[in-house]
Amino acid sequence: MENRRKPVIFSMARLDKVKNITGLVEWYGQDKRLRVLVNLVVVGGLLDPTQSKDREEIEEINKMHSLINKYQLKGQIRWIKAQTDRVRNGELYRCIADTRGAFVQVLKSYYDIYIARRDASHETRC
Repeated sequence: MENRRKPVIFSMARLDKVKNITGLVEWYGQDKRLRVLVNLVVVGGLLDPTQSKDREEIEEINKMHSLINKYQLKGQIRWIKAQTDRVRNGELYRCIADTRGAFVQVLKSYYDIYIARRDASHETRC
């Protein structure tokens, strides 16, 4: 990180479309003011698409690399591959808390999209 004194926004999840880690990275990348105030640390998935056998994860890995380049996030983001050691995961949370950081979880809500479409279709029938 270029500035380790900044608080951290932290998220840990599978690297898939529902967990929406790439959505968090894109939101962070688009918000220049937020990038001045905080760093972003995400833990999830693999870093190299050739190491994954899951099509959706491969797409998300490629999207992560693309977003990091598009928004020039080097020095403002740390992407750590998925961790399975519960003790290490606990330490990650403690390290984030020490920076006055925050844990966030961003989920894509297919249910909300379905409800919005259903409500819209009911309105057009009246």
